[in-house]
Amino acid sequence: MVLKRGTRVDRGYATVGEDEGVNYREIADAMTQAGFTMNHSSVRNYVLRVMRKFAVAYGERWGIALNEDRLDEIAKSPTFQQGIADIMRKVKTKNDLK
Repeated sequence: MVLKRGTRVDRGYATVGEDEGVNYREIADAMTQAGFTMNHSSVRNYVLRVMRKFAVAYGERWGIALNEDRLDEIAKSPTFQQGIADIMRKVKTKNDLK
């Protein structure tokens, strides 16, 4: 993501892994090896598009009106993305136990 000069970001990037996370380039490489030619920019766009859908669903579920700018801000938030990843991990674990 290119930022205007002097812009400060205090939340970081979600997929630059701390624990198990992988970055956009690693995802792009894995997708390309699986037969889906993709670069890191495309991966980022797909991730943000899906995160935006989660943010819309969250807003609808809790009756919160979110404008376009707020949806984009939420979708790009590493904290939100980590929360979604945690939920997905729990659902997978629960399904694996069945």
